[in-house]
Amino acid sequence: MTLLRSAVLLCVVLLASACSALVEGGGPDTASGHVTQIVQNGDRTPTGGGGMPQPFQRLRIQLDDTLYRGETVELEWGGRRALDENGFLHPGDRVLLSVTRDGSDRNYAILEIVRLPALLPVAALLAIALLVVARLKGLAALAGLGASVAVFLFAIVPALQRGDDPLVATLFGALGVIAVSVFVVHGFNRKSLAALCGTMAGLGVVTAAGAFALASARMTGLGNENQVFLAVGTEGRIDMARLALAAVMVGSLGAIVDMSVGQASATAELAAADELLRGRRLYASALNVGRDHVGSLVNTLALAYFGGALPLVLLISLGYQPLSIAVNSEEIVESLIAIMAASIGLVLCVPITTAIAVMFVGQASPTAAEV
Repeated sequence: MTLLRSAVLLCVVLLASACSALVEGGGPDTASGHVTQIVQNGDRTPTGGGGMPQPFQRLRIQLDDTLYRGETVELEWGGRRALDENGFLHPGDRVLLSVTRDGSDRNYAILEIVRLPALLPVAALLAIALLVVARLKGLAALAGLGASVAVFLFAIVPALQRGDDPLVATLFGALGVIAVSVFVVHGFNRKSLAALCGTMAGLGVVTAAGAFALASARMTGLGNENQVFLAVGTEGRIDMARLALAAVMVGSLGAIVDMSVGQASATAELAAADELLRGRRLYASALNVGRDHVGSLVNTLALAYFGGALPLVLLISLGYQPLSIAVNSEEIVESLIAIMAASIGLVLCVPITTAIAVMFVGQASPTAAEV
């Protein structure tokens, strides 16, 4: 219990330290501030008179950090940036500002709204729900979640920034996430070990299937603006095609862990309920449980991917591009590859995990066999 509390505390400290600069706007070219007054709300007609009106605000912002803390500046928010009423600012809202210097003059511009603190009530609700429903298991799940996020923030992301191979860095990071999420939440036992082995096998299947599909479809990893900006910003240090494969691996990881843990747990429960149920009979019974789980989980995975791509799907449906062009775009094909590769890994990890769990259960005890 003490070890678990220490793990939770460590994860909280690491995540807070990682996110503080994002919330406070800490770098030398950024500053944080808060809105003190709304000077004007309005709409600006785009150049040429056509298109959607461009809402904007003129705001008075008070600086909250740097040497000029307390200074007030008047800035515009929106205008050329896409904005609607939900994005309008109100007195007290915190923002991040860019700071440019021209000799002794300083110029500020609003970069972004500070949004992370708004997630705290939802995070607290998640923690309470986990603790009430799952109790100690819920606490372990929170520790596993924090540790998993910490692995990505402090292991995978820095490795990618250094220009390391995205696939290798993500693979080792994923193995760390698997070990943490399985052993911290479910304890160190045969069931967890079977789930770990099954998850690693499923991840290997996803990697192989994804690599084959990405190569066959001639994917560049430069299918959207963010990927292009990343490639340009890192001056080509990151292999974008391999980064796309790493994204497929990470996207499937949670579902594969869920499937493997479920199969290992089902096998262990069946074996405990009937001490004579071993070998092929145990494998067949556990596999039947897994078949029911596969259909719903594959469907859940597909809906999750399509939910994230819903604006893109809607854009395609409007017909601004010929359908034959749109469905062959890298964004759509990459999502389809992720769904299919993850589904293959999910399906195959069921018999693999079941076989490993049956092997770990061993043979029936002599006393049970005599009975």
